[in-house]
Amino acid sequence: MIELETYYAQEIESAIKFILENTENPIPYCYSMPQEFVVPSVFFSSPEIVPSGDTLLTYSLNYSWVITFFHNDAKSAYALGLTALNALQRKRNIIPLINVNGELTGRGFHLKAPILKAPEEGGCGEVQLTLAWRSSHPYDNESAQKMMTYDTNIYIKNALDLMEYNETKESS
Repeated sequence: MIELETYYAQEIESAIKFILENTENPIPYCYSMPQEFVVPSVFFSSPEIVPSGDTLLTYSLNYSWVITFFHNDAKSAYALGLTALNALQRKRNIIPLINVNGELTGRGFHLKAPILKAPEEGGCGEVQLTLAWRSSHPYDNESAQKMMTYDTNIYIKNALDLMEYNETKESS
């Protein structure tokens, strides 16, 4: 497993565990791929993360993650990737979250539609699975004194004065 010390790593670690357990544990490579690697294997690259606003109290991180499966030939690599895709679909694209000990927390996160495809160039024994999801996180809140009272002066004309004004306007 990747050892990252941030909250965001929980989703990444959970996805790695889910993929490995549902594809008969191919050899995992994370963040860098050696020149000589073993097959079947899976390469977990660094996900692309794009921040955006979410609500007044939260921001979101939009993840796009390409996971590459390697095997002896294209058919076997595709079968390995398809096994992962089918496992995700059976769980309705929800990956269960794990804690730092690798145990399930009872929560999960939802993926947007995963995409499985063979690379366009070369790659005779590889296939790519793209996972995308959005994760919301709270802003750091500065403590502030809440407003206790709010005084306002609103001047409204008396209803009778308003009726008299309308009547004089109509008669002229």
